[in-house]
Amino acid sequence: MKLFLKISLAIGLLIFIAVVGFAIVFNPNDYKDDITKLVKDKTGRELTISGDITLSLFPWIGIDLGAIKISNAKGFAKEPFAKMTHFQVRVKLWPLFKQQLQADTIVIEGLKLNLAKNKHGITNWADLTTSQSTSQTKSKSKTESKPVQANNAHLLAAIALNGINIKNAQFNWHDQQQNQKITVNDVQLSIGKLTPDTKIPLKTQFHFQEKSLDAQVKFNSDVTFSSDLQRFSFTDTQLSSNIKLASLKNPLAPKLSSSLMQLDIKKQTFNTQSLNLSESTLKLQTKITAKHLFSKPYINSQIIVSPFNPRTLTNKFSIALPEMSDKNALTRFNAQLNMQGSLEKIEFTNIELSLDDTNIVGNAVLKPMPGSSRVNLVVDAINIDRYLAKAVAANKEATPSKNKNKAAEVAIIPVALLSLVNLDADFKVNKLKIKNTNWKNLHAVTHSKNGQVQIKPLTMQGYDAKVQSDFKIKPVKNNAQLSGTLNIQKIKAGKLLNDLTGKDKLKGQTSIVANFTTSGIKLSQLKQNLNGKLKLNLQDGTLKGFDLNHKQKVLEAKVKRQPIPVAPKPAETKIANLSATAVIKNGILTNKDLRAATPLSRIAGQGTVDIPKERLNYTAAVKFTSSKDIKANKPYEKMDAVPLNIHVRGTFEKPDIKVDFAKALKQVLKKELKKQKNELTKKLTEEKKKELKNKLENKLKKLFKF
Repeated sequence: MKLFLKISLAIGLLIFIAVVGFAIVFNPNDYKDDITKLVKDKTGRELTISGDITLSLFPWIGIDLGAIKISNAKGFAKEPFAKMTHFQVRVKLWPLFKQQLQADTIVIEGLKLNLAKNKHGITNWADLTTSQSTSQTKSKSKTESKPVQANNAHLLAAIALNGINIKNAQFNWHDQQQNQKITVNDVQLSIGKLTPDTKIPLKTQFHFQEKSLDAQVKFNSDVTFSSDLQRFSFTDTQLSSNIKLASLKNPLAPKLSSSLMQLDIKKQTFNTQSLNLSESTLKLQTKITAKHLFSKPYINSQIIVSPFNPRTLTNKFSIALPEMSDKNALTRFNAQLNMQGSLEKIEFTNIELSLDDTNIVGNAVLKPMPGSSRVNLVVDAINIDRYLAKAVAANKEATPSKNKNKAAEVAIIPVALLSLVNLDADFKVNKLKIKNTNWKNLHAVTHSKNGQVQIKPLTMQGYDAKVQSDFKIKPVKNNAQLSGTLNIQKIKAGKLLNDLTGKDKLKGQTSIVANFTTSGIKLSQLKQNLNGKLKLNLQDGTLKGFDLNHKQKVLEAKVKRQPIPVAPKPAETKIANLSATAVIKNGILTNKDLRAATPLSRIAGQGTVDIPKERLNYTAAVKFTSSKDIKANKPYEKMDAVPLNIHVRGTFEKPDIKVDFAKALKQVLKKELKKQKNELTKKLTEEKKKELKNKLENKLKKLFKF
């Protein structure tokens, strides 16, 4: 036994002396030329080793390289394909005799890799991969008959790596085809000791630069992996960044954090119980469970968006919002919902959204085209007026120039977008305020397919009436064709107009039935191409601000040459009933049959309304009579009275109303003269008859006189 120990000790000593002697005698720098020649022969590239090469043999077998670089491919820039200032890798000697690999931390410093693609689509590493694939093909042909099954568990058991440390690396990309340049510099990567089922600290940071994007990113996490490389977990993950976009004035600083994320490659699952995303005041929390990752991915998630100020966020993204009527509008938003689905279908359930004082609940199913998506939303109450642009007071001194350039009109019908969405939607709004008008129980059912949109029904209630309507939109190339109907029965139009305009001008129950067609994508086009029919009816109404009875008294005073009576206050006209039909052609509404009845008059009206130009050209003829003479059902045409014409001209904003007394006076005088003439003629005729009768009697008396 003693002899065996002595022999073993002697052999070990000889090996140690041999290794030390080899390390002392051998100088790897003497073989630089041989190494560069070998690289040249194998790759066609020039390898330059300007730094020293240092070898270590005991207790670590390792290599320590100084500055090296390898030339670029032919036809590309003169800058080297790759270079680095320092590279170090070492493994322990004794474990190698046990078929184990225990490596020290791999160190790479000053790595700079220049990747490029020329105008022909050829990359500057294509020659390297071509030669490599050729050698692999030859090697494969030799070993095809001897299949080898790698065992990751055994491999990891035999390999131990203390870590990886990459310092000050840089990666450049230049694509001449796309005229794109990307730089990723200041790359720092630190990975701890690679041991299965043990937390491994991972830290990295880099600076990404592109013409329209500048981003600095930091990422930290503790990574754990199984020995078979099938299960991975990420603990205490933190990602922070500072991003500058050319399109944004302010930089962004999105952050991500998670206490635990788990990935199982074998089971194809991923889950996290806490994933937090934030940007400025926006904070999003989610829980994610995913399965079938590599076959048919299916995700299940709960999303919570904490309350934030949308105005602050839009300012961060350089989105200019118009000044709204309510300065507190669009200042609070939060949401929560559940999401589950695959690439073929995503379902959103338990949707709860809050915008300022408005709450929205519902659900949705989204499918990629040509599938049909579905959305159901219920809004409790919303005041649209809060979000409309603040009215700007008109400057009386300003006189608009006729040659003033108008701002480009915006399309209000997105034809291109309609063709991208197949959707069935059901919207309900319990309370709605818009343009100071108040409505309830709005219900709109929308069906969209292949660009064609149908909204039916579209109903709402308000002002003691129910509004029923439907619309259709059909895209034709870059244009759109619209059609629809409207049915309103016995609505309190006066209250509606009072809320809408702030002017109390009308009272009564109004019914409207209409249908229309038009085409265009801009409001001006829709007005210009409007065609349709309309039927209007008003019952028990009062027109405020205009006293028709006073106009009658003025006419009578003018006829009798008496003083004009003072107008009563308030001025108003009672309307027992009013009816009219109209035809709309190319934006011009034409009415020829307006008929109305007041207690002391009957009215017939006709004229046109230019909808695109918002101009009026209308005349109402009024026939007056006394309450003793008129009958409740006596129409305008059967009344023998001189009509008083009332002309309505001007614009919608400033209508010009003029009463044509002159024409009425002429007709009254003409009628009076005709009456007097008839009476005179009648009188003369009667006198002649009496004279003839007297003469005849006298002659008869003389004839029969005895």
